[in-house]
Amino acid sequence: MAGFPAPELASERLILRQVGERDAGEVHAVWQDERFVQWAPVGYAHAHGDLAAAVEWCTAGAETRRADPGKVEFALEPRGAGRMAGLVGLTGADWDNRVAEIHYWTAAWARGRGYAAEGTRVLAEWALRDAGLERIALVAAAGNAASRHVAVAAGFRLEGVLRSAAALRDGGRTDYAVYGLVRADLARPGR
Repeated sequence: MAGFPAPELASERLILRQVGERDAGEVHAVWQDERFVQWAPVGYAHAHGDLAAAVEWCTAGAETRRADPGKVEFALEPRGAGRMAGLVGLTGADWDNRVAEIHYWTAAWARGRGYAAEGTRVLAEWALRDAGLERIALVAAAGNAASRHVAVAAGFRLEGVLRSAAALRDGGRTDYAVYGLVRADLARPGR
């Protein structure tokens, strides 16, 4: 497969749409958010970027990411809200093995409403049912309870822990909890 198609996806409460310039203010706010920065990967260059960097990330950067056959991402927009509540995306798609990794974040104003779990579930089910993937991995810092809750709420199963898997901004290390969802999981009751 050459890469992901880019449909608009939806759930009862959310529209999953392409990221665009109108999202720059929300993206910039997230980059300034202490909880986001705490768990963002050490090499994440955008944390604390200025508004111009957010505009670039939402426009030319989004176009570059869309051109990558191993990535697809969506802004999470609650129906009727008119603003981005978060982002969910697939990255590192290995089309020979039909696997990818999913990631997400939620704006501070939208936390605690289940948007990340709902958007993650919608994207994962689409990827497994319609986009040709067989497995999706989800990796969360072991201490990031909110992210781990999203993984479980979205239907992912804990598969194990990678010890001392990543650097922290304070110079320490963190374990990663590894979750997975495979096509056969979609046949489980409640899916």
